[in-house]
Amino acid sequence: MEQPIMQFSAVLADDEISILKGLEDAVDWAALGIKVVSLARNGKEALNAIIEHKPDVAIIDIKMPEISGLEVIQRIRDSGIQTDFIILSGYDDFSYAKEAIRYGAKAYLLKPLNNLELYDEIYRICLERSRHGRRSNRSMYQEKLNLDFFNKLVDSKILEPGIIRETLKSTGIHLNDSACYVCALLCDQDGSGGQSLDEREIPFEAVLEKLDKEFAQEKHIFWKYNERQIIGIFNVSSMIPFRTAMRCLEVFRDAGLPLPLIGLGDTVSSLMECSYSYNRAMTAITYQLYDDSSRIFTYEAICSTPPTMNLSDIDYLPLVQYIVKKDFEGIRTYCSEFIDKVLYVQMPPPNYVFSLCYTLFHRIEQEFSSFSHEEITEIARAQDLYQFKRLQQIREWLVNSFCQLSEFIDAVYGYATPKYASAQKTASEAEDDIIRTAKEFIHSNITNHIKIEDIARQVHLSPSYFAIYFKNKTNINLRDYLLTEKMEYARRALMNPSTAISDVAYAVGYGDYRSFSRAFKNVHGITPSDFQAKYR
Repeated sequence: MEQPIMQFSAVLADDEISILKGLEDAVDWAALGIKVVSLARNGKEALNAIIEHKPDVAIIDIKMPEISGLEVIQRIRDSGIQTDFIILSGYDDFSYAKEAIRYGAKAYLLKPLNNLELYDEIYRICLERSRHGRRSNRSMYQEKLNLDFFNKLVDSKILEPGIIRETLKSTGIHLNDSACYVCALLCDQDGSGGQSLDEREIPFEAVLEKLDKEFAQEKHIFWKYNERQIIGIFNVSSMIPFRTAMRCLEVFRDAGLPLPLIGLGDTVSSLMECSYSYNRAMTAITYQLYDDSSRIFTYEAICSTPPTMNLSDIDYLPLVQYIVKKDFEGIRTYCSEFIDKVLYVQMPPPNYVFSLCYTLFHRIEQEFSSFSHEEITEIARAQDLYQFKRLQQIREWLVNSFCQLSEFIDAVYGYATPKYASAQKTASEAEDDIIRTAKEFIHSNITNHIKIEDIARQVHLSPSYFAIYFKNKTNINLRDYLLTEKMEYARRALMNPSTAISDVAYAVGYGDYRSFSRAFKNVHGITPSDFQAKYR
């Protein structure tokens, strides 16, 4: 599209500086061929700016100090200046809107401002003004209005069939309000073995032009729905929908572009029902989960068979046991059998698959979160599931995530509590800079109730990686090493007969004597009170 000529001017007025600045930044004024000539912070400034610049459009708050927005409109109208006004208001009151319209306002928009609605009204004003002598950007404004209309159509925001017929008649769009279907192109996949569309900008305008040329004999419309999608609506003809999709792929292939995923929705009786066809087309694309070689997915693939397993049927306790026991083979077997149960038919709804897998992971996360939530979410997060496009990727992610979690649990908690001497000896044998730094930090901060993440931060590693690294290097679980360090501190402290056992227990992180006594005896083979009695 050619760079718009700066042919229109605008004044923006609002007594709230943040809203005024937001209004200035919310719209790409230059792209619309509009120059903002003044920012006004009250009604008097707005009135003076409009009288001075005689702008094509003024966007003005209805309630402002000194002079209200309505009074500004009235005075401008009395002076004969033909500025078009868009009123902003925080009041959803019909009386305000009625009065604004009586004064000749083109639109009454509520705060917080909806940018799409604002753009829509600006397009209408500019298109209307371009019809009265200023022609250079007329096609651009009409195109933007058409785009907005069809976006609303597939989003179920067009409620009156009359609006559809009026739009088709006034714009001359090559489409009938009769039986039709949606062809949705999802342009974020690398289907050609080259760069993905996320790595380079897709020339949407050129693609749309080629698509329109390819289907010049068909009643249709294509438009860019967002940065990832092109949508096409086709009236039913002798060309079957699958052939339509094939020809779309040929356009992309001939242009040397990565092939999009294409979803074909049901045929519906009129344009009013396009939103249903569009939603079915996008649902069909999700079935890529089962077929990573196809590029075209039709509504016939959508599963309508009710599922046999509900969220409440998930028995995750066996998986908990496999994770605790560091049984990697058990984890793999459980995940494989779980996916097999999820596939109650050959291709169940992908959302159902994601939902059950999400629930399984979330429940495992909850099971272990009471003592290591931050480390678990660092290993993997349940929402990471939704980045995958293939069922095999989900299988591998579940297995890998649970195996990593199991390795972390073992590295921190293990299965036994060694005596202090063996722990100290083993740790010293394989000492390196990371282990040495970690040990020094632990020793210096043993009474500060330190956590794994505190230690990991000192050696610039993630908590989960550090715990596994420590176990691999020292052959001892991090929790056991922390325990023996705490009990060695306690042993030295209790050699002083006047030291209170409760104070020592609290210093090393124990809130009650029984737990501290049990831990002390596990390491030193004697209770704290018996140990201290030796020094009395």
